[in-house]
Amino acid sequence: MRKWLLMIVVIVLLGSGTFWFIQTRYFQVEPLSEAEAIRHVETIYKGHVTQVKKQGKTYEMLFTRDHIKYGAVLDATTQQVTDLKIKEGQSKLLLTEKQIRQMVKQEYGDVESVMLTDSIYTVRVKKDSKQKEITLDGYSGEVLSEKMVEPQEQSVEGPIITEQQAVQIALEQLKGEVDSVDFEETSEGGYYLVEIETQDDEATFQIHAVSGKVLSVTWDDEQ
Repeated sequence: MRKWLLMIVVIVLLGSGTFWFIQTRYFQVEPLSEAEAIRHVETIYKGHVTQVKKQGKTYEMLFTRDHIKYGAVLDATTQQVTDLKIKEGQSKLLLTEKQIRQMVKQEYGDVESVMLTDSIYTVRVKKDSKQKEITLDGYSGEVLSEKMVEPQEQSVEGPIITEQQAVQIALEQLKGEVDSVDFEETSEGGYYLVEIETQDDEATFQIHAVSGKVLSVTWDDEQ
């Protein structure tokens, strides 16, 4: 009897371990990298990230938008901004992406995308295979308008800017010799890594392959 009981316990433990492995390996969302976190915040808030610091599973960022400096905390796992504070330039405080998502989801359904323009959030939601666009006041969360829209295309066919265009963008930032150019593919269209070298400096520019925006600049401190 004890032998059968021991075998059942072993089987249960093995089954639990297998379930945990499958769940972790196949269903857990991959945390955002630093570059992806920067793109996420800059895309939503239409600002420019000036400082990034990783703390555990979150990124603490400083970004500037319309001459106002904000401090944002982005959860790398849920891929949502969980805290937003004004550092300089204004007294009113915008609602965070997470707050907007929670408000809209409760009333309208699954949130597809969130975008901030001036002080207005535009949120696209999906319910019963239909999509709707909701606009809300960024400070109060008041719904300003809502309309039905055609479904968005989710796929990205390829980079819009060429390798040579990426090189020209980097050279506008730093005049010198092009040491190397690499392309990294992502679900958002990818980015170029352009390394420029001068007599005194060496820097690598990360350039978004769709928008052409300089996402980051890494300087070689060993020069």
